[in-house]
Parts: sequence; C-alpha cells; structure tokens
Amino acid sequence: MAAQICETKIALISLITNDKQWFLSHHGIKERETPKELAFCAHAINQPENVFIVEDARKDKRFQDNPLVTGYPTVIFYAGMPLVTENGFPLGTICVIDDNPKKLSEKQINSLKLLAKQAIKLLELRKKTSLLEEQNNTLKKTNFLFNESQRINKIGAWELDIKTGSVFWTDEVYQIHEVANDLIFDKTKGIEFYHPDDRHIIINALENTINTGEPFDVQCRFITAKNNFKWVRSSGKVLEENGKRTKLFGTFQDITEIKERQEKLRVSEETFRANFEQAAIGMALLNEKGQWLKVNKRLCKILGYTKDELLKLTFQDITFPNDLETDLILLEELIGGKRDGYTMEKRYFHKNGEIVYVILGVSMVKDENGKILYFISQIVDITTQKTFEIQLANIIAYNQALLDASTQVAIIGTDTKGIITTFNEGAEQLLGYDAEELINKQTPELIHIQEEVEAVAQNLLEETGEKTDGFDVFVHNAKKGKAETKEWTYKRKDGSTFPVLLSVTAIKQKKNISGFLGIATDITQMKQVEREILSLLEIAESQNERLKNFAYIVSHNLRSHSGGISSLMELIESEFPDFSQTDYFDYLKKSSINLSETIKHLTEVVQINLSAKEKLESVFLKPFIDKNTSSLMSVAKKQNIRIINEVKKETTIKVIPAYLDSIIMNFMTNAIKYSSKERDSFVKIQTEETAKHVILKFIDNGLGIDLNKHGHKLFGMYKTFHQHEDSRGIGLFITKNQIESMNGKIEVESEVNIGTTFKIYFEHEKIDSQLFC
Repeated sequence: MAAQICETKIALISLITNDKQWFLSHHGIKERETPKELAFCAHAINQPENVFIVEDARKDKRFQDNPLVTGYPTVIFYAGMPLVTENGFPLGTICVIDDNPKKLSEKQINSLKLLAKQAIKLLELRKKTSLLEEQNNTLKKTNFLFNESQRINKIGAWELDIKTGSVFWTDEVYQIHEVANDLIFDKTKGIEFYHPDDRHIIINALENTINTGEPFDVQCRFITAKNNFKWVRSSGKVLEENGKRTKLFGTFQDITEIKERQEKLRVSEETFRANFEQAAIGMALLNEKGQWLKVNKRLCKILGYTKDELLKLTFQDITFPNDLETDLILLEELIGGKRDGYTMEKRYFHKNGEIVYVILGVSMVKDENGKILYFISQIVDITTQKTFEIQLANIIAYNQALLDASTQVAIIGTDTKGIITTFNEGAEQLLGYDAEELINKQTPELIHIQEEVEAVAQNLLEETGEKTDGFDVFVHNAKKGKAETKEWTYKRKDGSTFPVLLSVTAIKQKKNISGFLGIATDITQMKQVEREILSLLEIAESQNERLKNFAYIVSHNLRSHSGGISSLMELIESEFPDFSQTDYFDYLKKSSINLSETIKHLTEVVQINLSAKEKLESVFLKPFIDKNTSSLMSVAKKQNIRIINEVKKETTIKVIPAYLDSIIMNFMTNAIKYSSKERDSFVKIQTEETAKHVILKFIDNGLGIDLNKHGHKLFGMYKTFHQHEDSRGIGLFITKNQIESMNGKIEVESEVNIGTTFKIYFEHEKIDSQLFC
C-alpha cells in the first residue's frame, strides 16, 4: 500500500537492532536484512516525529558512497517514517524506496505518517495478543501440572461451607473416596468415610478450627466407598469474610503408601538394630567427618577400644598412614556419586599399638532430599589370615630368592616318580641345560653316570638287602625319612663330568611325600684343595718336627745362660751386700727373675704352638701388670714417664699366661719408647668390662700415629711408623696374632702429637672374690 501511495518500486517495514536492519514486511525486494551501518532507517529513527526524506542519494554526502546506492538495489530515493511505541521508543521505520529521484507531495507524506501509526498499532496488538496467548498457555500448563501433581501425590483440595455444611471436592478427593465425581456430599456424609475409631479425631479437629480459627493437620484411618482401607491426611484452615468465619478449606491426601513405607522402615530399623548389635563382624555408623556415631561390640573387640573411647575418635585417628589416602579417595568418590559403595583391604591400629588387618565395606545413607545422613561401615577382621598370608609370601619369596641366588648350587626338584619339576639357574650354569629342556620331561638319571648309579645300588643291596634301580637309588634313604649327603659325579650336557656333594630330602605335605629336592654343590675346587692340603700337611709335619727340635735347643741354651746370670746375682749379693741394697741392684735382680720367667714362658709358647690345642686359663690381670711395671721402672724413670696402673685386683681374664706377659710388655715398652719430649709423659693402664669381655686399655700421651696414613698397615710385619733406633716392626704383628689366638681382638685410637689408646678384648670369667679377703 505504501508503494502504491508513494508510487515507488520498494516498500518496507524495518526493525533496527544493535547491528542489523531487519525487514519485518517487504515489497519489491527479496532480502530480509542489511547491516545497520548501511541502513537509511538508522538515520530516520533519529527524527521520530518526522518523515526522513532523501530525494537523490547520489547528491547526498551521507549516502553517495553507500553500497546500497552504488550497487543493488540502487537506492536513489528514500522516504521513511519512524515506528514509535507509546513510550516514545523508535523500533524502526515504514519506508518507500525507488531507483530514480523523487519528491513526495504533502498528501503522500501525511499518508505515510498515517500508515506508520497503523503499523505500530498492529505491532503492539500483535505483542499483546502474543503475551495473552503465552499467559493462557502458562495457565493451562499450571492447571495441568496442578492436576497431575494432585494425581501423582494423591492429594486433593476441599472446601466446607460452615453455615450450610455443603462441601466442594476436587477430582482427586473423589478418587480417594472411590466415588463418582457427580455425587453430592455434605460434612456429615464425608465424616462417615473415616474409620469408626478415628472419627472423633477429624470431628474434634473441625470443631476446634471453626471455634478458634486454629488450622488443623491430622492423620486418620479411612474406609472408601469400595470398602478399601486407607490412611489419609487432612489439613484445613478458616476463611474469614467480613470478619466472620464462613468457610473452611484445605487439602486431603492418600498417605497409605507413605504409612506402609514408614512401617516397613520401622521394621527394617528394628531388624538392622538387632543385626547391628549382634553381628559377627564389626559394624559402625560414621558421619562425613569420619567420626564414629555408633559402633557394635564386635568392632570394639577388634580394635581394643571401649564404645565410649571409639566415639571420641575418627577413623582417620586409628587408620594406618599408608592406607589413609586410598580410603579418603574412595570415600570422596562415594560422596560425589561416582560409586554406590566401596570395599578395600586396610589396616587399623589396635589400642595396644599392634596392626589389625581388615576388609572394610562402606555404603552411604541419604535422606529424601539427598543429604547424607551417615555411612555404614562393615569391618571383617582378617589379621590371622593376613599374618599367615604374609608368612607364606615371605617363605615363597625367601625360597625363590634362594633358588635365584644359588647360582653356584644346583637345586633340582622332582615329583614322586622322579620327573624334574624344578631346575634353578645354578643347575643351568653347572650342567649346561636350560630348565625348559628338562622340566616335566626328564629325571635326574640323565645327569648321572650309569656305572656309578649301579655301584651305589649294589652297595644298598649288600647293606639293606633291598634291590633298587634308576631314580629310586637317589631317594632310597629320603623315602625312609633319613637325610643323606653323598658325593656323586654329575655329567654335563656336553658330556664332561665333575664331582658334587648331593643332599636329597623328601618334600612332604600333611606327612605325605609329594616330591623330592636335591641340592648339589660343585666340589671340584674343594677336591683340588683337599689334595693340596694333604701335600702341605706332609710338609708341615716335617717342618714342625724340625722347628720343635730347634725350639728345644734354643730353650735349653737360654735356660743355661739365665741360670748363670741368676748365680752371678746371688754371688754379688753375698760379696757386695752394700750394692745389693741399692734400687739399681733391686731392678737388676727383678729383671733377672723376669728373664727366667720369660724363658719359661717361651718354652710354654713353643709347646703350645706345637701342640694340637690348649685351653685358656683364668688368671688375675693386675699381678701381670705389676710384674712388667717393675721390670720397666728404671727405663720409665730414665724417660721421665709415669706408669699408672688402674686395674682392679679382682679383674680376671682367660688367656695363655705367656702371651699375656708378652702383650703387656710390648704395649708398655712401646708407650715408653714413643713418648713425647715436649710434655710430661704417662702411660695409663685401665680395664672396662662387658658381658663377654674384659677390655684392657693402654693410654698414653706420646707421639701418636697417623691412622689415615698408616692405619691399614698398623699390624703388619716389619712395619714402622716413627724414626727410632730400636724400631723393628715386629711387636704389634706378634701381639695381634697372640691376642687373636686367645679369641680376642685389638682396636686402636690415635691422633698425632696427642696420644694413643690400644684396646685389647679378652674373654673373662669370674673368680671367687673371697680369694682377695
């Protein structure tokens, strides 16, 4: 119509948005939209009360370069009247367009304005119609949902006229009563449906509400028109009109299913409570924080806590740390709905600190709103089974480790018929076979020399009168429960042979033999060593005999010279009595006596070294130290060294006396020999006792030894560590060997220019202290 009035080729009703121009109605053009920045209408709405006219866009600087002017649809002429709402808001325009310049008459302009008003009225009418339809649909939907809600929840609405007693019921109330919807009821007839024993409840509720205005909400038993039993819930309140209570209204609901569920729940809870308390497994209820809410007797027994003690704890408090993370992760997944429950093996700490192994099962209970009420934990104590399982695993691992580690030992297992079932790595290395070549295929006869087997079978026949052959030769004694270790000759895959020491035992299960196990050690080197030892023994016996003769000669000659010195000392003592009273003569005499004893001990040493074995003697330690102190006193004074003997007189040790004398003398002379000239020197002798040893300590403040440099060769033969004219490097070597021959050991602590402490460990045993009384 606009195109006809204005005599144009194109007419549009357009709506302007943030970025586009939409054509709600169009004539003479197919397009439905253009960008807002190109739209003439975007300029027209800026003058909402006037018609926006462009007579020749090619001459208008605002539009002469516009693609809609220079190209399709060649907008040369444009006239648009804004479409303005009642609130003064411009929505778009009604416009006319032509590809030739034009000029509208006053009548055409007024007609365009009139069309714009009609168009906006039509738009607003359409909007209101749409809104009304939407509200009507919403109402229908609400009504449908209301009716469906009543049906699903079995709940209806009612109204009672207090004055007349007449009632109004919704459809669902009729359904609950099981009567037709067109039947008319009043208050009295409605009450008759209630169970006789419950009618007073509804009557009293209605009267109280009418009289007081207080609402009511009651649950009663109910008999329908079809004589079906139900539970109903009726609630109501007063409606006041002009200050008077004129009506009651409320709801009426069939709660039979709810009541049945409640009854089932009550029975279930009572059953659960009984099962919970009397269960043979541990059971508990916990909250989301892991706190114990309720625990049964069995769980208290498993964990060692009383009920009150457990309720003060959380499961985290008594869970073994390494199991806690897994438990919490599974619990989080349960809470998050990723699982319905979970089962895991875990460890708890018993009250006494021991570990309890359990199988834990956890489930979750929620209320009707999905809120977590509590968790149910079922706990089975598997500590005994787990202990056995761990022991078995350790045994299996240990046995496997033995098999794998025994690379120099052949371990071959068989069944009762002799078929090989086990062939370890050691057997593979020694015999050259792969395990898979023999297992379940061969018997040990393959690796034995047939002639040797027959010879052993013959010996068994002669010894026992029993005839054996083949595999039975190897297990004859094992079958009778006798352990047997015997030398055999094994034959390798390449045909070469070697000697072994083979032990065969029976494998038993519940006292019945289920197989046999043979463990063989290659004794090739042992046989070689045995031959070499026999040869060396012959040489040693010859050398020992010569050494014995030499020792006898040396001992005899030394005794002769020592006797001469003793006789000379006696002669001096009688001829020069004054000299014999001096300290020097006394030291000389004691040295002579000590020399005689040393020669005696030397003779004993020779006898001990040449004898097969001699028992150690229990002796008092202090007299030996006193004796050596006397012998070295003159040397010590000359070196200005104090000798401090702190050994208790009751201290006893187990030694060879001659060795002990030598050890004490060597350490004391070393302390004197290597004393420091820069300070007052001393050698202190102490003891310390342990359960098995007496530790004899020689402590000095002498030159000391650089152990980082010399520690590894300290006790070597002919090793010296200081520049001293008397150093020979033999003393510590001999001393260490003497100590070790008496089941002892020696340790040293030293620091250069600070001093040295030698610790000698001797066996000891108590001697009756009454000997010192």
